[in-house]
Amino acid sequence: MFKQLFEFLQKEDLIQQALADACEMLELTRILFIKAAEPLYEGESVNAQEIYDMDQKINLYEIEIRRKVMEHLSLSPRQDTTAALVLTTITVDIERIGDYSKNAYELWEIYGKQVNNEPVFQRLKQIFFNLKTMFDNTIKALSESDAEIAHRVMQTHITNSKDCEEIITALIRTPSCSDGMKSNQEVLAALASRYLKRTSAHLKNIASSIVNPFDRIGFKPGGTEEYE
Repeated sequence: MFKQLFEFLQKEDLIQQALADACEMLELTRILFIKAAEPLYEGESVNAQEIYDMDQKINLYEIEIRRKVMEHLSLSPRQDTTAALVLTTITVDIERIGDYSKNAYELWEIYGKQVNNEPVFQRLKQIFFNLKTMFDNTIKALSESDAEIAHRVMQTHITNSKDCEEIITALIRTPSCSDGMKSNQEVLAALASRYLKRTSAHLKNIASSIVNPFDRIGFKPGGTEEYE
């Protein structure tokens, strides 16, 4: 669906500007996610104010995109309505990724150090690496309207979602602390799993806008069931 609209997007100045803004917004969110999550998984240092400033800038991007879309629809109400709806939908997903990135940073602030080498944290670290690749692929898919890359993003989410749910299920069902982990580490692992899964899901939603019609954004192509 997005591919069919891509040529029209190039011809309409305000919608074209909004699309460019969405791509910039997603790139900024990628940077925020990495900066916010690296302290927990890789021990990198980060300036707290920089995290909150970037999150605020992402919010401003969303407002600006909405303004341009609304202005376009006011001037040309019969043109590219679906494209306008798609753009406003995916910017919500991008903004939510910014929120989850900020949440990931706040986990590190509370915990106060990098996670250790417990197996559960090694799995979470791998999901973090998967998400970095997902960001790159989502940005490329969106900017080039590449359905093949978009499908790759959606498939990666299936793996990420399964891994995160397995981690949470194991933490809940184990009668005592998992693998000798302390209770605070179990809480940390559960919350980190949830934030990583939701980040992955929002990237999947963005990618789905390239291969699905508007009414099925966020759903599996050709099916009726929704992704987890």
